[in-house]
Amino acid sequence: MPDSELLQSALDLRELIESEADAIESNCTMSKPVVEALDKAGLFRMSTPREIGGLEADITTVQAVCEALSFADGATGWAFTQNTITGAYLSYIEPEYAKPFAALRAGAGHFAPLGVAHEEDGGYRVSGSWQFASGSGHAEFMGGGAVVMRDGAPAPMGEGGKLPLVGFFVPADRATLKGNWDTMGLRGTGSFDYEIPEIFVEEGATWNINMGYAPHKSGGAAFALGPQSYGGIGSTSWAIGVACRALHEIAEIAKAGRTRLGSLPLAEQTEFQRDFGLHQTAIEAARIQLLAVYREAVATIESGASDAECSGAVRRTKSHANYIVKHVSKPAVVFAWEASGSAGMRNPSRLQRCFRDIHIGAGHQVFDDRGYREFAKPALGLEPAPF
Repeated sequence: MPDSELLQSALDLRELIESEADAIESNCTMSKPVVEALDKAGLFRMSTPREIGGLEADITTVQAVCEALSFADGATGWAFTQNTITGAYLSYIEPEYAKPFAALRAGAGHFAPLGVAHEEDGGYRVSGSWQFASGSGHAEFMGGGAVVMRDGAPAPMGEGGKLPLVGFFVPADRATLKGNWDTMGLRGTGSFDYEIPEIFVEEGATWNINMGYAPHKSGGAAFALGPQSYGGIGSTSWAIGVACRALHEIAEIAKAGRTRLGSLPLAEQTEFQRDFGLHQTAIEAARIQLLAVYREAVATIESGASDAECSGAVRRTKSHANYIVKHVSKPAVVFAWEASGSAGMRNPSRLQRCFRDIHIGAGHQVFDDRGYREFAKPALGLEPAPF
């Protein structure tokens, strides 16, 4: 069961978030009242390891809270989820360096290796430009990913295929947000591009980026899922929340008597009833599926299984997350919007917002069909990629 206090805190914010949703969309970033309410409730620290000052909620709680906030508003749910994922990444750096960041309100960043990190005694001199820093408008620390540079050239691959890539964190005032987030959907996420001018980062505030099973310096076994898989818990729950909201909205439209000339009321059409029930069932099954797959992966890690077994469990979570977002949640939203007729076309429309949000979110690089391919390779006698 999820932590009842944290989940209730999220549910209690629904009315506020819904009332702020238009302003959030208009300003392309989370509004101050919502940020302050999330901070006051302690929810930004939900996925940060307990030993460095976070709440370290379990998988069930992370799922439930991210879904609840995303039901209230997709953009708010997405930005919040990415903030909490950034907090989880503090588990990969040395605790003494992580604690000052964990004490701040929230973090954001983009951890693809788009920057450079020149090796120096005791750390790296990092710089670069990154995109899509969701939740950056209210973040108090920022992170990024970089290619390790040695003597002016990219460092070679390390032992065991270790990639010469590092993630790092810096205070938010060392980053310059470009304020250029303007999109069809997820407009209110504050996913601004940003630059970090050259700055020295001590080695303890960095970690070797590994998109698979990964070592961690603080927190429990869930953080060993690695940044991409761990992030999938919240991001997949976001999609479930948006899909649930879309079904809620079309149900309200149907109950209000939506009809078309010469047709039965929508709610009485057996084909609509069947399809609504199908998507409702698929979403309920997806929630069970998500929790089961992630719990099994964490249990595998906790059991002391081999690196190969742990990596296999992590690959499985990515494949299932991709499926839930693209083949369960997105189709449910499309069904609801198409059934709504003009009600889903006119502004303002929460259902239309769900439609726009799911198309942007499901296009995120995390939900890439590569997850299916890598999960399939061992069964086909092929070697999966090491990351």
